[in-house]
Amino acid sequence: MDPTAEILGCPVPAARFVARGELTVVALQHVVAYPAGCSLTVQVAARRGGMDDATWEGIDVAHAGGLPGPADGGLQFRVDRGELTDLGGGAASNDRSYRGERQLWLSPLPNGPVEFSVEWRAAGLARHSTTLDGRAIAEAAARAEPYWPTPPRPPRL
Repeated sequence: MDPTAEILGCPVPAARFVARGELTVVALQHVVAYPAGCSLTVQVAARRGGMDDATWEGIDVAHAGGLPGPADGGLQFRVDRGELTDLGGGAASNDRSYRGERQLWLSPLPNGPVEFSVEWRAAGLARHSTTLDGRAIAEAAARAEPYWPTPPRPPRL
């Protein structure tokens, strides 16, 4: 079951750049807290610059791969505690620029600082990180509310 189903999550102020390179930007747009964890929305942008055709065409493929292994040059997200799951996203590109968004799920709910890092070697981006305030996320999760205050009643037969 989707941990965000039928729950109004509570946003946590967290907008910030995680990494900014000459050709690549990765930004944490927002965090939404739920009782079971939190959703992270990440914006990704790249401009072609001097990348050759093969490298540029691989940018979209590298982003679409989600959470590749450490040997892959594709876009990678990591946390130092908990588990990070890729929920998907979308992207658009042309011959000069690329812009995409990823939805990530962090669980369990953090109760202390969490280091969130990104690396995208194929796009020339070394590992960068930022610290998320796990206590603020946990406090916001306590304010998340179910859509309906009571469970549904079984149908009458």
